[in-house]
Amino acid sequence: METIVAAGKTRIDVPAWVVDFDSFRRWLHSGGFPEDGKVCFINGKVWVDLSYEEFSAHNAVRTEVGAVLANLMKETKFGRFVPEGMRYGHLGTQLATEPDGMVVSHAAFTDGRVRLVGGEKGLQTELVGSPEIVIEIVSDSSEDKDTEWTMSAYFDAGVQEYWVIDARDEDDIQFDIHKRGKKELAAVKKSAGWAKSGVLGKSFRLTQSEGTDGNPDFTLEVR
Repeated sequence: METIVAAGKTRIDVPAWVVDFDSFRRWLHSGGFPEDGKVCFINGKVWVDLSYEEFSAHNAVRTEVGAVLANLMKETKFGRFVPEGMRYGHLGTQLATEPDGMVVSHAAFTDGRVRLVGGEKGLQTELVGSPEIVIEIVSDSSEDKDTEWTMSAYFDAGVQEYWVIDARDEDDIQFDIHKRGKKELAAVKKSAGWAKSGVLGKSFRLTQSEGTDGNPDFTLEVR
């Protein structure tokens, strides 16, 4: 089983018995699965990222996006915003990741398109199926994964929209919504930075300003 180490000096020992997707999932739901870093199964390989998270380019962005979408879900009663920390899996395409966020409709839960499963570490520790929206925030260690590998994997998994945010360059923030086409996920056209979500029926724009503490403030605008 090939292991790709994206970043991090700490070693994670993948058990010798983890040789495919099924055995990876047994490891995932066992008490021996790592609690730190991100360990995923993508394109038949184990992907490991043990890097520290950047405050401005990642943590602050994720906090803002999560707060806005969580409130929007309450207002519209569309579904639930699922923050980072929840495992995601699609059994048919052999994908296991930990996105920076997901949006799942109430209908997807009631229709059985998604369900919650668990193992030794809890009863509801992984969301399995096809959520409407998956969100990833790009870091130096995850650029290839977020912009290439998982984009095709999420399409195969039946995801309707894939939101990719790259705030590493404060002078050029990238906020893109990729919608599902016949063969791939493709970025929707933007107007003055606004991108339309067909799933949520609203347009979004991510802007940045200088905070009172000198660190950037991010605002996810909705209209």
